[in-house]
Amino acid sequence: MKNKNIYLDNHASTQIDKRVYDAMKPFLNQIYGNPHSESHSHGWISKNFIDIARSKIAKTIKSRVDEIFFTSGATESNNLILKGLALSQKNKDHIITCVSEHKCILESCKFLEKIGCKVTYLKIDKNGDIDLNILNKKINNKTLLVSIMHVNNEIGTIHPLKRIGEICKKKKVLFHTDASQSLGKLKFDVNYLNVDFASFSSHKIYGPQGIGGLFIRKKNNFKITPLLSGGGQENGLRSGTIPTVLCVGFGQAVELIERERNKNMKKIKELKKIFLDKLVKNKIDFFLNGKNSVDNNINITFPEVDGDFLFSKLDNISISSGSACGSGSGEPSYVLKELGVNTKYAKSTLRIGISKNNTEHEMLYFASKISKILKKNG
Repeated sequence: MKNKNIYLDNHASTQIDKRVYDAMKPFLNQIYGNPHSESHSHGWISKNFIDIARSKIAKTIKSRVDEIFFTSGATESNNLILKGLALSQKNKDHIITCVSEHKCILESCKFLEKIGCKVTYLKIDKNGDIDLNILNKKINNKTLLVSIMHVNNEIGTIHPLKRIGEICKKKKVLFHTDASQSLGKLKFDVNYLNVDFASFSSHKIYGPQGIGGLFIRKKNNFKITPLLSGGGQENGLRSGTIPTVLCVGFGQAVELIERERNKNMKKIKELKKIFLDKLVKNKIDFFLNGKNSVDNNINITFPEVDGDFLFSKLDNISISSGSACGSGSGEPSYVLKELGVNTKYAKSTLRIGISKNNTEHEMLYFASKISKILKKNG
């Protein structure tokens, strides 16, 4: 396996499932009508397949079909909810989020602060958790929205959405979650979890890139200002032609990932254990960041090695040191900083994302390679 490239950056993006790819192929050159063309059969056929995909997503998360909206991905969905809600409100201008949220949430909040909104950023403890008592105290009569991700994209921490949702419901505050990293890994039921809005991305669940979803609970009385002006597609919320081929792929990916979730996660959990056990057996010094993490995540620090040196030696292993959205900045992960990890250790940290496609041989090879690098460097 020396020359094999191993892909372990599955938080950033996953390999498209062959069954998803096969489902999409006819829509590239056979079924190509604009789904918004209502005067001919080509448009009707495309619309029908989009409706089927929408139904698959709704069934998976236990929502109504008309509560599912297609977007280009979770980044757009997150922007649409935060900005769209805030721009529609006159009496409520306070948003609560967390310091370890994805960049698209934090940057949206910075934008809203510039136009007069007030934002409370909840701190995380050394395990990556927020204090729900503080959350409860920070909600006031001006609070419009609480936005807390389900699973952190760097350290894998699982936030207690049900309890957060109960607090928001009691306080009559809207609750949004970025569920990009939890769909397909954890059971996601919008009613059980008490969420009003949820964002998803297809490419995190073995579907195509460039498509995502947004759940918007219908029974709430609120208005969302669209961010895109145009033909008023997606019930006036998101203008632009909906890509039939991507919707079909997304719907198929959601259906498959939920059907096979238990089997996939059992395998992934075993692969994680194999990797960590091998490091322990080889007497490698490391520590894990975050507690109560989802099974496909390993955020691991090797304190006795220079980070640049380590990455240079892992040239055939596709991994990252943090979120793909923050890569290239040269700065250590802001999530690790908020966790209390110092700069030196943060730079010696790997974010490993395991998928259903990885194998025991790959994990053993990876652990052995790290062990050789660290022992040689030591």
